[in-house]
Amino acid sequence: MSTFLVFGDLHGKILPAFRLAAAWSADHAIPLAGLLQVGDMGYFPDPSRMDRATIQHAKRDPLELGTFDIIQPNPLADAVFAEPHAAPGLWFTAGNHEDFDALDRLAAAAGRSVDFAVDVYDRVRGIKDGRVLSFPDGPRVGAVWGVDGSGPNARQNVPPRGYISEKAVGRLLHESGGCEVLLTHDAPADAVREGYGSELLRTLIDLARPAFAFFGHYRGDGGPAAGDYGSTAVYHMAGLELGGKSGNPTPGSVGVLTWGDVPRFEYVPDDWLKTFTHHNWKWR
Repeated sequence: MSTFLVFGDLHGKILPAFRLAAAWSADHAIPLAGLLQVGDMGYFPDPSRMDRATIQHAKRDPLELGTFDIIQPNPLADAVFAEPHAAPGLWFTAGNHEDFDALDRLAAAAGRSVDFAVDVYDRVRGIKDGRVLSFPDGPRVGAVWGVDGSGPNARQNVPPRGYISEKAVGRLLHESGGCEVLLTHDAPADAVREGYGSELLRTLIDLARPAFAFFGHYRGDGGPAAGDYGSTAVYHMAGLELGGKSGNPTPGSVGVLTWGDVPRFEYVPDDWLKTFTHHNWKWR
């Protein structure tokens, strides 16, 4: 049996996610096999390529600039990754707020490997678009990058690479061994509200039949997706916001995936999330 934490959009809060995971692992005496994340990690290693939304949010919250903490050695990252309960790695799909040129270069440099490092510590790793990564004693995790580009409410200001690729969806469907956990940024069509989400992702879930599918992208608390997905349990992961006076994580922004004979998923309870804040994350 293995245990993973699943995170919603991070928007730069990469080290806080590792610290939250270490605190959860220590409090529950459960080692973690890894962290899974549903895109909009906010990967912008070159500040000149940051998109407008990230720049605006970073003016209010410097944690949006968390990519800079992992692309070169520094004492804060050294301390976070050296903790005895630190997760061995975080694996993510890409959202729509990323430097796609940088991600594609790193993915290409990884050759035939399904995943690729985006940091100097080899702890933050992307899963290639439309590929499936097998974890030892864990699930086969598939990733589809981007957001819907064809529906009635599709976003119009996304770089071309930030839209869901039919080729990537087809590639994932033909992966040997199938996909047991699916990470996407956008939702299957109508999973959050009518007229939003991706028909391609809905079809992918219908055909691939993963045990679990996780997505982010949408505001509000996390929770089970609306609709019938057959044998697949589909969940919305809220963004890991550490805002407000309390600075607590958003309800439904973190969940526990336990992989064994009977895999299960549950959100981290709000009572525990309230012990972790914007103010104490470096030492919690």
